[in-house]
Amino acid sequence: MFKLCPTKLLVGIVAWLTIMVLLAVDASSPLLEGAGLTAGLSLKVLIVQFIFTIVFTTQLWRIVWRWMPKLNEWVYPDLNGDWDVELKSNFARIDALLKAAKGDGSPVDFRVGDDATLPPLGAFKMQARIKQSWSRFEMELWNPYGTGPIKNSKTLLIEPFRGEDGRHGLAYIFEQANETDVVSDDRQFRGAARIERDRDDANVLCGTMWTDRMWRRGMNTAAELRFTRQVKKIRSRRSA
Repeated sequence: MFKLCPTKLLVGIVAWLTIMVLLAVDASSPLLEGAGLTAGLSLKVLIVQFIFTIVFTTQLWRIVWRWMPKLNEWVYPDLNGDWDVELKSNFARIDALLKAAKGDGSPVDFRVGDDATLPPLGAFKMQARIKQSWSRFEMELWNPYGTGPIKNSKTLLIEPFRGEDGRHGLAYIFEQANETDVVSDDRQFRGAARIERDRDDANVLCGTMWTDRMWRRGMNTAAELRFTRQVKKIRSRRSA
């Protein structure tokens, strides 16, 4: 996230925190001297370094982000947590083409005609977990519902990006594993995806993905993606 933060904003934050710490140390000089400490330059530098270490190497920044939600737009959103993922794949349309070529289905030409006449995109549901810090991003996807052949997806490379009007997002390369015994399908393949924050809902990421699944046979797939953050519900306890 360091490289995502605008230079002027990052410098301003560092300068502001440094000044506030120095003023606080100076104001507490009598207390420090009473404890046998001298509020010299070395002590001030040590305190500033300690505070910045705490802010940038722990999850303390997430508390700051909750206090100042605008930081999700000005810098980058806090994407930590679990997400429900809806995937709409074009595999059903590829299958329709294959059947038409074999004479097992009606002739189709996807270059013309209304979208309503095409086979519907295949919908699958998965779950994702994103782990984010100032220095790294991690994401894993899995299929807890057992619907369809998708088993899990392991992220190989993930790159955050800043978009206009706070529509920041992620671009990543993944390796997907399928539970299939079909000869005409790959059990493992790679792909790429790009998702960004929805314009109207900050808890939604939307985008598309592409794969090299069976690409030598012209069957590589693509899909629409929709990530929806799982909001934890706090149950209120009734007093007896």
